[in-house]
Amino acid sequence: MRKTFSPPWRFAPLLALLAGCVAPPGATSSADPQDSCGPQVVVFVSAGDLFAAPPRRTAPPTAEELATELAAENAALERLQIAFDALIYCRWTEVRLIRAEAAGGRLAELPRRLSAAEGRLQQDLARANQTRERMVARNARIEAAVEAVAPGTRAAVAAGRGAGLPRALASAPLVLRVRPDATAPSVGRLVAGAEVVLRPAPGGFVLAEGGGQRGYAQGTAFTLLTPAAVATGTDRLRSLAATNLARRENFIETLALANRSGLQRFEPAS
Repeated sequence: MRKTFSPPWRFAPLLALLAGCVAPPGATSSADPQDSCGPQVVVFVSAGDLFAAPPRRTAPPTAEELATELAAENAALERLQIAFDALIYCRWTEVRLIRAEAAGGRLAELPRRLSAAEGRLQQDLARANQTRERMVARNARIEAAVEAVAPGTRAAVAAGRGAGLPRALASAPLVLRVRPDATAPSVGRLVAGAEVVLRPAPGGFVLAEGGGQRGYAQGTAFTLLTPAAVATGTDRLRSLAATNLARRENFIETLALANRSGLQRFEPAS
């Protein structure tokens, strides 16, 4: 029997924090006070701070210590993804508001304000790209340490990359979006019956890929053809390493989608 894919990931507390434009306790910022997305910038920069330095160790870690480190790393990647999604959403909202005001009679200011908004987005993307580079470098050190205490982990994770991902059919024509949010800009469309591979994403969304299309949509919009793989829990370290890889790839893909679709959103309407 086919099943509707509805992942259980929920991040209501942190999403409420971000939606309310409240920076986490202790966070500081030199953000432009005129930037309406300043609070989201603060949260994103704070979320990326972990990746600015290599793992701190005074001796070769044990398998248990590495498992704890990977668990913390996975939680940090989750926070980073949510913070980046919130920041990009704020930028798209900023542009929609500028266009709405322009439609109300302030057309002369549209090019200048869109140019300023584009500049702020490019700064955000530059920060995110820098965080991505730091993340990759930091994880290379962690992977080396894991391989030292659990030889073969790197090969096992690489071999299982993408294995067991659920395949599904689009239940109806649907829009694929740049990030996991129903109001995010579209990056493609799927026809009813299109077959795709699904990866979990926050907020009940999935990252769907197939037929040359790739983007986010609600998990309930698909009918599963194969069940998702279930972790056995027999090798916690390898499981955590695989989860770490999946979350890094998810952030990198979200950033790539934002990089590709960003500029076109700021062109003045003809």
